[in-house]
Amino acid sequence: MKKLIRTALIGLLVICGAVSVSAQDKAKVVDSILRTYNKLGKFNGTALVAQYGRVIYDKGYGYKDAATKQKNDSNTIYQIGSITKTFTSTLILMLQEQGKLNITDKLSKYFPDYPDGDRITIANLLTHTSGIYNYTEDTSFMSKQMLSHKTQDDMIKLFKDKPLAFRPGAKFSYSNSNYMLLGYIIEKVTGKTYYAVLREMIFVPLGMNNSGADFVGLKNKNKATGYLGIDGDNGVKAPFVDSSVSYSAGCIYTTAPDMYKWANAVLHHELLSAAIWDSATTNRMDNYGYGWMVGELYGGKSIGHNGGVHGFVSNLYMTPNDASVVILLSNSMDADLAEIRRQITAAINNKPFELPEIRREIKLDPKTLAEYVGVYDYNPSFSIRVYIENGKLMGQATNQNPFQLYAARKDFFFLKVVDAQTTFVRDSGKVTKMMLRQAGVPILTLVKK
Repeated sequence: MKKLIRTALIGLLVICGAVSVSAQDKAKVVDSILRTYNKLGKFNGTALVAQYGRVIYDKGYGYKDAATKQKNDSNTIYQIGSITKTFTSTLILMLQEQGKLNITDKLSKYFPDYPDGDRITIANLLTHTSGIYNYTEDTSFMSKQMLSHKTQDDMIKLFKDKPLAFRPGAKFSYSNSNYMLLGYIIEKVTGKTYYAVLREMIFVPLGMNNSGADFVGLKNKNKATGYLGIDGDNGVKAPFVDSSVSYSAGCIYTTAPDMYKWANAVLHHELLSAAIWDSATTNRMDNYGYGWMVGELYGGKSIGHNGGVHGFVSNLYMTPNDASVVILLSNSMDADLAEIRRQITAAINNKPFELPEIRREIKLDPKTLAEYVGVYDYNPSFSIRVYIENGKLMGQATNQNPFQLYAARKDFFFLKVVDAQTTFVRDSGKVTKMMLRQAGVPILTLVKK
């Protein structure tokens, strides 16, 4: 259950409506929001918040590297996953303004042997309306081959011969394959690598000096370690995805200040004409434009994108009417950045906001902890072993890393590595089952052997 947070400041604003609040006061509220999520293990990263063209908050939380206890700060470098698509789409539109391509061009112009290439346009690729199969849904490839370098042919083979899901232009269906093809088109048009064009046309002009594309090969003290989840001082490391696999759909790495330079370029119509920027951030279908998610907030337009790649999640959100920008970069995959961003956005717009209740850990005596020890079966191929290690109650699911169980009360425990809880069920005083919940929703009941 969430507890509605109404600070004296926010309460006053709700009553009076027109009272202005200083950037310093807003920064305090934003900090309270982020500190709460950090304490809950739901935010480990860097946040930058700006409004009316002024940065009001820029701070890191949690660990850049849990093993060495190095903390995140404004200089931490993160992968941003699918926010890369906003850069790729901008490159395409810049090349169109230079007369080197047109978004009405057919895919067959650049890949003559691509099936149905005469039916698919660059605009279809930009708006996810091509019907092309999303290669990241190939679980075998993503689990076994994402770590190694892949050629253009290797990647196109993953989706080229899959049938279209629908007639191009008829529906919206998010597909990373669309943006892989856009990256390859950029290379064909310019005669340069996607990475070189990205740097030459965007990073250098905007002064994004801490941004790049080959995260695996990056040697920089500010580089963050990516985690599947972080529990206190411990993190479960995530495997790195090779940049040739994420590529123009998700390969970019950056810092929060560099992302703010990118946001300002969009808000101030740099690199492209104002008319083209407006066109790019216009809803084409299902709240998506040319590489941008498009919506509405408090009666005004909102634009942005989210991203995720193994070990990292990201969120970029802007409202042009007040030049507000919320940038959230995390090196832990268990963060719900959209939820955090909604609370921050409400706070800086003087609206009521909510925070999740902080669970308080209690200490149970060793005798009580021992009652939970055992193996709990769900089916023949999945079980959870519960055991005590150094006075802590631990759990380990089949073929997974161990995790600590924190007692909120007798028979009810919570995890910090993910938003999960477990209830131990008793029969005649003896523990016989454990029930797992994810974000408060029941998902599994396991029986003790």
